[in-house]
Amino acid sequence: SRTPEDNEDDDNNEEDQDLRIGEEERMLEEEDVEELYCDVDINQGRGL
Repeated sequence: SRTPEDNEDDDNNEEDQDLRIGEEERMLEEEDVEELYCDVDINQGRGL
């Protein structure tokens, strides 16, 4: 049989996974933004 403590551990693990996923998504978004800025810089350098 499972004890209430086991259930609490499961809840904590799920929360940790959500936090980790959120951090990964944030990092990916920041990388996309940097790529956009690079494209803008290249276009400005060409005088577009």
